[in-house]
Amino acid sequence: MARLIGEPVETHTDRDEIPDAFIWRKRLYRVVEVLSCWQESVDWWNEKPPRFFVRVNARNTSYGTYELCRLGDGWFLHRVLD
Repeated sequence: MARLIGEPVETHTDRDEIPDAFIWRKRLYRVVEVLSCWQESVDWWNEKPPRFFVRVNARNTSYGTYELCRLGDGWFLHRVLD
């Protein structure tokens, strides 16, 4: 099951622009494993930039699976997977 979040997050990325840590609701999450990456076109006919998604396992006080989304220059926590 997944919960849609859609909140902005501050990220720290590696040299490939993949997040290796992010801050959500004032808590630091360290990426333990990148599970997948993909890109989705959004209104390509209106020349909007594509969204880039990364699904990761990350930890704070416990482990969880998170989907992060980059849209333009900003990163968002798209959803939390249970």
